[in-house]
Amino acid sequence: MLCSKPPRVIRTTLDLANAGQVKSVRRRLKISDADLIRIVDKIGNSLTAIEKEVQLEKLALDEQGGNKGGLAAPG
Repeated sequence: MLCSKPPRVIRTTLDLANAGQVKSVRRRLKISDADLIRIVDKIGNSLTAIEKEVQLEKLALDEQGGNKGGLAAPG
């Protein structure tokens, strides 16, 4: 009798339908739900790309000297 293996979890992409993944990524990156969804809509669901985009937006906010638009505090 052959035993089938359970499907492997893809750890390089974010599944917005999985509340656990969304919560984990949001907490790790310290961003709000709305910001995460906006970033995924903008660049896709690759975790690496999401992390880079968050870093770029945070750098842009630091250069502007405040929180004008961009990333909001997680809520």
